Amino acid sequence: MRTLLIALFCASLACTQLSVAQEIKIPIGTQTPETQVIAKPTTGMTKNQVKVQFGEPQKENAAKGKPPISTWEYSEFTVYFENDHVIHSVIKPKLHESKEIIVETTDEMSEDELKIITSKP
Repeated sequence: MRTLLIALFCASLACTQLSVAQEIKIPIGTQTPETQVIAKPTTGMTKNQVKVQFGEPQKENAAKGKPPISTWEYSEFTVYFENDHVIHSVIKPKLHESKEIIVETTDEMSEDELKIITSKP
């Protein structure tokens, strides 16, 4: 009986399919290369300097947290301020009009089962 259980256990291990998960990383800067030429505020600029160079923001979000971090939203980028100075500015991603690509993957999918779904808007 014990031999039968060991044989069944070994057979089940041999039949088990190992799953492979693949993580695809695309750096933000290469996702929409055409946006790299957009001028945006640089670190250290004051709120006044940003308004003079880029105009009034479309939306001003109030400061939150400690230190107080506020954001200004423009059509092509968002500016993050700590108190009165820029700490970062981020270009907003743009959806390509031609198509949207969605990659689905789970831990159970093998590399061959990785599916790329293309949908048109």
